[in-house]
Amino acid sequence: MSKNGSRANGSSGVSATGSAGRQGADAIALHRIHLSGGRDAVPGARAAVDLLTVELYDELAGEDIRLMVSELVGNSVRHGGAVGGDDDIELTVLIDGSLLRVECSDPTAGFDAPDAPDGFGLAIIADLSTEWGTRHGALGSTWFEYVPRA
Repeated sequence: MSKNGSRANGSSGVSATGSAGRQGADAIALHRIHLSGGRDAVPGARAAVDLLTVELYDELAGEDIRLMVSELVGNSVRHGGAVGGDDDIELTVLIDGSLLRVECSDPTAGFDAPDAPDGFGLAIIADLSTEWGTRHGALGSTWFEYVPRA
């Protein structure tokens, strides 16, 4: 486990689990990032996603992406049961051309998006993302898709 809270195979804190075999701008990349819960999860997630996206998006887009990742992972810590270092959060990052999809899974079974959220996190994600949603299952998840604005 690294200082930033991320755990993965390899020394970078990020492990790629597959690709569609295309090269260049048409390449599809899928990465799974395993994080420890608790206070180090958010900075660990931001650092890992930064490594994957820094050369793909401009500075403004990078700031939007970092903010959305922070909100997803912060919600997993606060509301998703990943409060301690022994709890797991999985971040799945899909990059397909200019499309970025980030999905954050945590120990709870998911939730229905509230009509009026208590905080600003989901509203921020709704405003900055192209699309977002939740998924129920053994590991609940919240996800967003992002395509930079022209």
